[in-house]
Amino acid sequence: MRPKVFSRILVALDGSSQSGRAGRAAIEVAEKFHARVTLATVLSTKVGSDEAYLDSLVPKSEEGKSLLTQIEELTREAKARGVEAVESVSLRGPVAEAILEYVSRNPQDLLVVGSRGLSRGSRIVLRSVSEQLIHESPCAVLVVRPARKART
Repeated sequence: MRPKVFSRILVALDGSSQSGRAGRAAIEVAEKFHARVTLATVLSTKVGSDEAYLDSLVPKSEEGKSLLTQIEELTREAKARGVEAVESVSLRGPVAEAILEYVSRNPQDLLVVGSRGLSRGSRIVLRSVSEQLIHESPCAVLVVRPARKART
């Protein structure tokens, strides 16, 4: 029997619609490879634990969903699709650095993140989290881009 290509998948969530797309993509890959999924959120170190928890309840997506709601929905979707091994973790610190530190301590086979769709100029000035993860992650990285607008 060949080893699985992806047996451990980490998906970074921030409550946005784009991170929800990344979460659904991670679940789809996990379903195909019978992989474990870790739903990771990163809380700012500037915020106390009470404030961070309250922040997780504030709607972040265009649909008005909070980060906590997003995690609950993705967990239910994963279980409904047969992905039994789903866990969530809360990390602290700058987003990319916190994720990279977690992956170094808890090896993963695939890291799934959403892309904000920054323009070329913005990417040059502001290095995106996904770009930093692509360059520094010890595992494969899947960047889920925003849905394309239908042309009329």
